[in-house]
Parts: sequence; C-alpha cells; structure tokens
Amino acid sequence: MSMLNRLMGLISAIAYGLRRSRIGFLRLHSGAMVIGLLGAAYAAFTGWRNGFALGHVAIIAVCVGAVGVLLWTDARRYVVFRTRGDLATGDSGELAPGQKLFLRGSGTFEVSEMRRYLVEVPVVFWATELKEHIVAAKVRALSILGVGVPSAERGWWYVFLEPRRVVEIDGGELFFGLRRRPAVRVLFEGQHGREALYLSCDSLEQLDIVRSELRAKVAAARAQVTG
Repeated sequence: MSMLNRLMGLISAIAYGLRRSRIGFLRLHSGAMVIGLLGAAYAAFTGWRNGFALGHVAIIAVCVGAVGVLLWTDARRYVVFRTRGDLATGDSGELAPGQKLFLRGSGTFEVSEMRRYLVEVPVVFWATELKEHIVAAKVRALSILGVGVPSAERGWWYVFLEPRRVVEIDGGELFFGLRRRPAVRVLFEGQHGREALYLSCDSLEQLDIVRSELRAKVAAARAQVTG
C-alpha cells in the first residue's frame, strides 16, 4: 500500500504542476487532456477506417487512461492523505501567542477576496491572542514570456482558522511528489461550505505540536460554548 500511495503522490504532484502552469491563456492541464482525447479519437478513427490493430487499442487505452488519471487527481484535489492513529500521540501543549511553526499547507487560501487552491506550499502557522489560527503561504510564481505559473498567484495567501468552526482533526501521512510527510487534516466550516486544510510537517515532533495546539484551542472553544 505504501508503494501505491507513493505512486499516487507522484502522479498528483505532476498533475498539480500541470494545473498551475500555463502557456499564455491555456493551462497545461487542459492542454494535456485535449491532446489525450484527440489522440484517442484519431486512433479510433484510423482503426475504424483501416481495421483495428493492437497498436490502435494500446493508443486509445493510454490516452483515455491519462485523461482519466487527470480527472481523478482533480477529484482528489491533488492530495493523497492517509490517517494513522499511531503517529505522535504525545501532548506538546499550546503555542504561545505569536510563536510560529514553518510547515507546508494544502487547501484554499484567500487574499483580498480572491481564492486559490494551493498544494504543499511553504506556510507559516501561528495562533493569535484571540485563539484564532493563521496559516500564511508565500507563493513565488515563476513565469517567463507567458510560460509558467500566473503572476497573479505571487505573494501572500492566508487561511484564517477559527477553532469554533473546526469539525474534525486527523493525524496521518501526506504523499506528494517523491515525499511522504507526517500531516494533520483539519475539516472546518468555511464561508463556502465545509473545507479541508492539510498541514504537513518535517518531523513527528512538529506533528505533535500542531495537533495538540489545534485540539487544545478547539476544546476550549467548545467548552466556552457549552459553558
């Protein structure tokens, strides 16, 4: 299962890279799907006209399979996360106000009423004096002559996480590219419905800190409501 997760993580990273990059106005992700569909259609047409051979079937299978994989990664939002209850179960206490952790984050980030879905970007995580958590992502978008990541994504993007809106916190592992990292998945009620935020860590110690901090703030918010 671990090898399968690693393969899925690698495929997801490639698909996400295609999704973010573009040539002019065309996203490479959309271009790859169009090429796959055209390739399958051309192989089907030539097979129908000249008689199907094994090569035609193979081309159709590869093209349709590639498009299917891209659609699958879209549906999964490019994240391969597996819960594991046996990871880092210690209690590390709460963060001090202003104390920051440097992690990686995946989810929908916002700034100036704009929203972007980002995966495994470097983030800074901290708690305010009002017990709210802030996840800030610094995006460095590289674009040369219109080829690359759109410049509109460049800059700081944020997730403001209110403990009273958190529904569930799970620890586990996140697979992306060639890496497997300890991670926390946070389900919360956002302005646009239920959303998921993933915070991946460099170590199990960081995982312990993040999970303990989130759970402590959520428990305090719920106790305040019921009290």
